[in-house]
Amino acid sequence: MIFAKIMDDNKTRLKYKDKLMQKYRLVILNSESFEEKASVNFSRIRFYLFFVFLVLFFMVFSFLIIIYTPVSNYIPGKSSSEIQKSLINLSLKSDSLENILKNRSIYFETIENIILGKELKSPVDCLQISESKKQTNLDFNISKEDSLLRVIVERDNKGSFIESGVAQSDYLTFFSPISGIISDKYSSKSKHFGIDLVAKENTRVSSVLDGAVIVSTWTAETGYIIVIQHQKNFISIYKHNSVLLKSVGDFVKAGDHIAIIGNSGELTSGPHLHFELWHNGEPVDPENYISF
Repeated sequence: MIFAKIMDDNKTRLKYKDKLMQKYRLVILNSESFEEKASVNFSRIRFYLFFVFLVLFFMVFSFLIIIYTPVSNYIPGKSSSEIQKSLINLSLKSDSLENILKNRSIYFETIENIILGKELKSPVDCLQISESKKQTNLDFNISKEDSLLRVIVERDNKGSFIESGVAQSDYLTFFSPISGIISDKYSSKSKHFGIDLVAKENTRVSSVLDGAVIVSTWTAETGYIIVIQHQKNFISIYKHNSVLLKSVGDFVKAGDHIAIIGNSGELTSGPHLHFELWHNGEPVDPENYISF
């Protein structure tokens, strides 16, 4: 019985093998004359192999088309390298704009605190300051006189100020705002709380110390005016400019260009710079601190 079963299995295998190897002929005939036009000889195993090869060929061909042609852009979930770069650039720009808005918010809050006489927090531009380039920390502690002065400056910087003696600066190094000739000196009696400097046309005005711009505006009497808060409660004022190069909230260093000399405003008779220096809320003679 076992031997007979084994023989039957062998016959079945041979029969299946014979079917695979059995040859067939596909003939194309003329329907009218029955003339043979073409014929193809094949077996089942050849047909299966050809079918597998055809499937693999189409798979490889489709894969190459997707990789090396723009068709890949239309596949859901896949984008081109240009689109990915654009998305990355947009993400970086949005982060930069967010940082700028945060810094501007701090600047406006600082100006509001200056006007109201509140305690100030020094705004820090985290995108520009590095460990290798540290700026000198500014002392933003102010007195009531400073707050009053800032309010008056925003109202054309006009009013009655108290004359006092010269405040000494032990280690601050002042930078000359421009290289020019003094046409009108400081005089507390005539309430001329600064000096007038005459220079060439389009001369750039420089900041005398490191500091933060607290006023950058235009008024009818003084024209384009810019005011900078410095450390040790010093404030410098620059009037009658033709162009302002800095805005409120900007930090500047000594020697940085902040404006261009001009003849703007009603209280001027020619191109010049009216420069004032204040300390602890009181005007001081700039010539006691700066060599012009």
